[in-house]
Amino acid sequence: MPQPSQRYNRAQLAHEANLRAQVPTGALTFAWRGRSGTRTLSLSYALSGTVVATALALSLWGVAVTSYLAFKDDIIGGVMSRQASLQHAYEDRIRELRAQLDRMTSRQMVDQTELERRVDQVARRQALLETRQAIVTSLKESAGDVHGPARPGAAGRNAAAPAPRPAVAGDTVRLTPPAGRHTRLESREVVAAAPAQSAFALASAPTRLDVVAGVERSLDRVEQNQQSLLQGLETRAERRARRVRAMLAELGLAETRLAPTARGGSTAGTGGPLIPLPAPTPDASPFEKQVFRLQTVIRDQDRLNRLVASIPIARPHAGELELSSGFGARLDPFLRSWAMHSGIDFRGATGEPVFAAASGRVTHAGSLGGYGLLVEVDHGNGIATRYAHLSRIEVKEGDLVGVGQRVGRIGSTGRSTGPHLHYETRINGEAVDPMRFVRAGVRLASAD
Repeated sequence: MPQPSQRYNRAQLAHEANLRAQVPTGALTFAWRGRSGTRTLSLSYALSGTVVATALALSLWGVAVTSYLAFKDDIIGGVMSRQASLQHAYEDRIRELRAQLDRMTSRQMVDQTELERRVDQVARRQALLETRQAIVTSLKESAGDVHGPARPGAAGRNAAAPAPRPAVAGDTVRLTPPAGRHTRLESREVVAAAPAQSAFALASAPTRLDVVAGVERSLDRVEQNQQSLLQGLETRAERRARRVRAMLAELGLAETRLAPTARGGSTAGTGGPLIPLPAPTPDASPFEKQVFRLQTVIRDQDRLNRLVASIPIARPHAGELELSSGFGARLDPFLRSWAMHSGIDFRGATGEPVFAAASGRVTHAGSLGGYGLLVEVDHGNGIATRYAHLSRIEVKEGDLVGVGQRVGRIGSTGRSTGPHLHYETRINGEAVDPMRFVRAGVRLASAD
């Protein structure tokens, strides 16, 4: 007979089989034993999945909450640190931008100050160069004046118009300033524009500084041109002075014994106390020193030219100089014997003008023996000239005549075989060859 335990096991197995038979297919069955017996719970797969997912989600949420609670301080500290880093970075960037702005502002202020300083310097330099330009122009005119009167054109023998007065043989063309000349700088349009403009009128500081730099370069060129012009004037004046001294040495005239005369010259009626021109100080600018040297050379040249004006080197007769008889021994045209000819004879037609070969005072104007109608001019320093056989005299004794002034007209008065000009040059009363003076004047004029 079966034991009780066996009977219980069989009953239990049967009950479980019965339960399993009651559970629908496709479901999960949970069984557990209790005091009252075995109990079962059947769940469908869908519901089971939902329950599992919910349990898993709750587990994960619990883990996350637990982690958050555990690491909350670290997370908040990291976020706060990152926010602080970003804030510090922004603050550093703002400070850097402010520093750059301050530097730009300071640079603009420095550029503006430099611009204003250079503009003021350019304005003062322009005014100085304009003053210098007036001095250079005056010296240029003075250098032209000391060259003497302008060279006239040659007169024709039978010209209807009055014959022009001949110039000194050593004359040069006068440097006449052009019409409408001004003493301001040649680049006045460019230079004057910069100081007149406001420092704030242009677009940007570099552009304004570039404009000022261009103006400064223009002023440099003007200053160089002024120095070159002064140097050229000084060189020409010194060259002219050397030629005049060479001519005086050739004529045997000692420069130290010759006194400039104002007879008929441009310095007549002048005077005043002697006030020596002060020499430039050691700290004077190169321009001032150059101007002083040029003024000294011009004064010396003016003195030499006034000496030249009193030396008969000009031609006494217009047109071509045709000699019919030279200076020295010759056959007398009347006696046909050897005799001394104290002058030279120029061919010419009756009525052609005769000009003073140098400035001086008329000491004789009338008839004088075999000379016929004669004009004698005293040029000072013991030098005199005679113009003989004239058909008419156009000056009187005591008149002051200038070089090239008309004193009479060619004729055939006195001991003459036909119309011509008898021309003499005398030093301390002794006749010398006039052609020495005429040739010296021609060479001096050709050199100029």
